[in-house]
Amino acid sequence: MIKKKNVMRFILFLWLCVVISGAGFSPLCGEVSFKVNDTTHIGIEALFRAHMLNDQRIQWSGLETTFGVEAVFTTTIQKKLKWGTLGVSTQLFINQPFNKNILADESRQKYLQNFERDTVEVKQLYIRLTRGNFTVSLGKHLSIFGNDCTVGFSNAFFDYPFIRNEAILNFETGLVVSYTPGIFTFDIAVVNGSENMDTNSSKGGMVRIGLKGKNWGLGISAKAQDGIGSEWQKQYKNHAGVDVMFKIGAFRIASEVIYDEYGFHRQYEIDDVFWGRSYYYRDIFYKHKTPITGIGGYLDLQYETAKFFLEVNYGEYYPKEIGHLYHDDPIKRAIVKLRLKLATGFHAFAVGLFENEREKEPLFKGASDYGFLLGFQYSL
Repeated sequence: MIKKKNVMRFILFLWLCVVISGAGFSPLCGEVSFKVNDTTHIGIEALFRAHMLNDQRIQWSGLETTFGVEAVFTTTIQKKLKWGTLGVSTQLFINQPFNKNILADESRQKYLQNFERDTVEVKQLYIRLTRGNFTVSLGKHLSIFGNDCTVGFSNAFFDYPFIRNEAILNFETGLVVSYTPGIFTFDIAVVNGSENMDTNSSKGGMVRIGLKGKNWGLGISAKAQDGIGSEWQKQYKNHAGVDVMFKIGAFRIASEVIYDEYGFHRQYEIDDVFWGRSYYYRDIFYKHKTPITGIGGYLDLQYETAKFFLEVNYGEYYPKEIGHLYHDDPIKRAIVKLRLKLATGFHAFAVGLFENEREKEPLFKGASDYGFLLGFQYSL
């Protein structure tokens, strides 16, 4: 019987051999764009990724290590009008689902939904009208909250800072109005509050005020509403934050800090959650109509040349201590990413994620606090 650790070492060795000998690869690639007429242009971008994920934070049954594939397709249409510019953008995530033969005993059943992945996800689809410094956008788009400078290598955002994949939504659906005079940026939005369509007539408000230059930026952001989800299982999803970014030569330094509110409005049994559970116990009830609060942030350092990219990220999150054994420990996460150019548009990448040891429920007692992601990606 081959031990899992030996298999992991062998795969890592093969990957390093390919990276070291990568100068021999020379696939052709280039951005695809074409002109429809004098006023209309269409652009198409595609990214294809094949990887191996080893997430030891999950103690399951054979799900800790898996090969996988995914892709991202982005299209943009720009049409010049007499009074401005019309833009339509679409971004689709193509995901490989997990095998349905997953161990689902009584203790694991409550986390089973975490392994449900849509084969096709509409991550962005919006119509944007621009006139001078004003822009109005309606649809699903990147969140205006903060300034995310992270370079990701996973459609599941495995390699993101804690506040970016547990607290702040990367995408929002709603109406955004932006005004960008000179170095100032003003964004205001009315959104569903959750990433997709919802069954809640209440909507969330978002705002960001910032300053930006060619190599720097800073801002303050806020998101508030009475909760997301249907009324009797509504959850808080509010935060306020500060972000800053500086670029000096090949280096970029970025940081975000947030004050966060989460948890259920009303008494709700955690075992009844059927839409995906948080491994960090953020979907729990504290007190009636009282959110759980937390403070967290991260510091991100990037170094990039024509052939090499390195990112080091460290963050901490401190939840309010509410007397819950598995919830109250602070979360500390370090992420290291490496990307090497093998040819135009073709890269090898490696990601290491490391967290502090925290109290675990019996189901995860054998889990370790780290994960790795290795793979290749090719982009047009």
